[in-house]
Amino acid sequence: MITTLWETPVHTAQLPDDVRTRAAADPSLLPELMPAGHPGRDLPWTCRTEHWPEGFHAGLRHGTGAWCALLVLHARTAGEDSLSGAVILHDPRAGAANVGLPGLPWGRPLTLSTLPGLLVVIPGWLAWQVAPVRTEEDCTVLAADTA
Repeated sequence: MITTLWETPVHTAQLPDDVRTRAAADPSLLPELMPAGHPGRDLPWTCRTEHWPEGFHAGLRHGTGAWCALLVLHARTAGEDSLSGAVILHDPRAGAANVGLPGLPWGRPLTLSTLPGLLVVIPGWLAWQVAPVRTEEDCTVLAADTA
């Protein structure tokens, strides 16, 4: 089940282990995991696997195409309540952090725990970052952008 979180089309899903394993083995399956009618389903994607070891932290990043997707393949973290290695989405538009109503435009950042099987699909213009990964924890993510 895909859940729409904001007016900006951000989609998340928690994939079952067998689907996550198939997508890790064949990243070309990624478009099929998107909601029916999603414009990213018909676009070519480039994929790469990123390993985020302990101490890793990524500053703000942006996709290189119209859409960006992140699929957590493996996560050795403290769990759902942990911010270690969390994916944080930011609205990069000037003044967005000062908006009183989140989502109009966005307002505050959205933090997603890195649980194995988490799929996040966002517009390429939306900024994202990885929170610092704690000692003895790590995370592996399939990152993809439309070509």
